[in-house]
Amino acid sequence: MQKSLYSATQKYIDIGDYDESKVFNNMHHLITRIISNTIANIFIGEEESQYEEIITTFAEFTSDSVIFLMIPPILDFIYPGLQNYINRIIIKSGLYNPTIKHQAILIKHIKNQACKRLQEKEKYGDSWKRPDDFLQDIMEQDGFDSNNVNYSSLADKMGALIFVSVRTTSRNCTNALIDLASRPEYMQELYEEQLEVHKEADKNGILPFEALNEMKKLDSFIRESLRLTGFIAGLQHSVLKDYTFSNGLQVPNGHSVEIYFDDIHQDELLQGPNPKSFEPFRHVDANVPASKIGKNFILFGGGKHACPGRHFAINEIKFFMHNAILKYNFRTESGKIEEKKRIGPLTIPSSCGIIFEKRVK
Repeated sequence: MQKSLYSATQKYIDIGDYDESKVFNNMHHLITRIISNTIANIFIGEEESQYEEIITTFAEFTSDSVIFLMIPPILDFIYPGLQNYINRIIIKSGLYNPTIKHQAILIKHIKNQACKRLQEKEKYGDSWKRPDDFLQDIMEQDGFDSNNVNYSSLADKMGALIFVSVRTTSRNCTNALIDLASRPEYMQELYEEQLEVHKEADKNGILPFEALNEMKKLDSFIRESLRLTGFIAGLQHSVLKDYTFSNGLQVPNGHSVEIYFDDIHQDELLQGPNPKSFEPFRHVDANVPASKIGKNFILFGGGKHACPGRHFAINEIKFFMHNAILKYNFRTESGKIEEKKRIGPLTIPSSCGIIFEKRVK
C-alpha cells in the first residue's frame, strides 16, 4: 500500500522543477487516481496496475455505475419502486449500461494475470512466488476451477469491491487534505508528529504497520473531517413491515428510511462542546480512532452491518496524509476555509485550487 501510494502521489502531484509552489485544481480527481493505483495494485497485482486503462476503470467505475441513481425518482410518484424497475430493465436489456466497458477491461487484465499465474505455478511448483493480492485469494478459494475459469464472475466480484471502495476512500481522503489546507495553523503540529513517527521507517521510507497507532493527532484530524463530512442523511434501510414509532410516526412496508446524520454528529451530548465547529484534536484523548464506530459516529454504519473495509480505508488515508505532510506544505489558493459542494443530502469535495510547496529539508 505504502509503495503504491507514494509512487502514485509523486506521479499525480508532480511539482517538478517548481522551486516555489504549484497550484492543483480539483484534488478529488487527482486523489481518485492515486487511490485507484493503490487499490488496483492490491486487488489485481502490481503488474496490471501499471496500465492506465485499468487505473481509469478503477477510478471511473463507481461514478459511471451510479448515473441512474442521480435521476430524480419521478416515476415513484406513479407507483413506489417503478423508477428502479425501469432502470433495471434498461441495464439488463442492454439499452444502456455504462459499466460494460469497465467489465471488459477487468476481464482482460484478470485473464492476463490468471493465465500467467496458473502457467508459472505449474512450471515452477513449490519455488513459485505467490502474489499477495485479492485476485490470488479468489483463485485459491474452494470451488475455483483452474480448467474452466469464469472470468466474467471474477470481474463481477472485483467490480463490486471497486464500487464500495475507491470513490468513498478518495472522497474522504480529499476532504481530509482540503480540511487541513483550509486550516494551515494545524500543519506544523501534524508535521512534527509525522517526523517523529517516520523515525520508524526503513531505508526505503516504508513504515511498519504498528506506526499507524502513533499517528494519534492525524487520526483525530481524519475522524473530525469524517464527522463533519456534511452528509445530511444516509444509511438507507428498507421497511419490511408497517411500523409505528413511539411518537406516532408511521412508516409503511415497502418504503425506505434514512438516518439524519446531523442529529448525531452535531449533538453536544454525543460530541462534546461546540459540536458544529471543526476541532481537529477533540478525539486524541477519547480513545476513539477514526475507524471506530459507535452511537456517536455512524458514517461507517453500525453493528454487524458496519463497513468491513473501514480499517483498510482509514489506514490508506493515514499513509497518504503522512506522506503528503512530510513532503509538502499545502494551503487553499483562496486562503479561506473551502466548503464542500452539496448534491442533495450528500456532499463532494470542493474543486478549489490547492497550493503545494516542497518542504525544504
